[in-house]
Amino acid sequence: MKMHDEMLGRLEQVEGKYRNLRMKFAVFNVVCFILFFCFSFTLSDKFDIIRAKGIVIEDELGRDRILIGSPIPYSKDRVRTDTSLVRRYWAKNYKNQDQFMKWYIDYKHSAEGIVIMNEKGFDRVQIGDKLSDANTGKRQFEAAGITWNDKEGFEKGGAGVNTTIDGKSRSVVGLDDGEGEAVHLVALEDGTKGLVIGGENGRLLIGMSKKNGQWFQNDGEFAGVKYFDNQGKLIWEQKMNKTDSIKK
Repeated sequence: MKMHDEMLGRLEQVEGKYRNLRMKFAVFNVVCFILFFCFSFTLSDKFDIIRAKGIVIEDELGRDRILIGSPIPYSKDRVRTDTSLVRRYWAKNYKNQDQFMKWYIDYKHSAEGIVIMNEKGFDRVQIGDKLSDANTGKRQFEAAGITWNDKEGFEKGGAGVNTTIDGKSRSVVGLDDGEGEAVHLVALEDGTKGLVIGGENGRLLIGMSKKNGQWFQNDGEFAGVKYFDNQGKLIWEQKMNKTDSIKK
């Protein structure tokens, strides 16, 4: 009996120590959690430099929606870099689909900045430098700024600066419609400043230009309005402070 009582006593001591240790461990965990929580909030408003080759942001269904990088990273969901989808969605708008696909091979699809896509993978907005070509043709200039497209990836406007082959810059804000280029506000490298309104039958130019301006087709300095037909022939013009004149 004496040995039995000693064993029970020892067991009770072990259980007591175990309960005490468990309580201390629980308290330790709670303290660690509180310290971690407070420490996290303390540092939440401080960030060091973040370096990355690219960032891809997905939506709740796991589809790529925003591409960030220099250049932007590849996306399996992006329509314009999947030739099978390009043929399905865009080539159908051309009589000779094979010819369009041959042209499309040389289009520039990369950009340095941000590309935002819709749930179907069409580019909706691009922001940055060296923006992609439109899906309907190569750009004549290197573009930096912002462009926006309709829900099927067709460009409908943009704003920014274009760099010519010889390194000169022109600032442009453009709006497009179903017929193509509709309204543009331009400040060109040759000093031309104006508003260009395009339509089915021609284009209307309002603004001013220095001598030998290419857009206004003027020999001397010009300020006023000109209207050209689709073949580039001057149909009507009005200079500032002068009566209307018609050129046949």
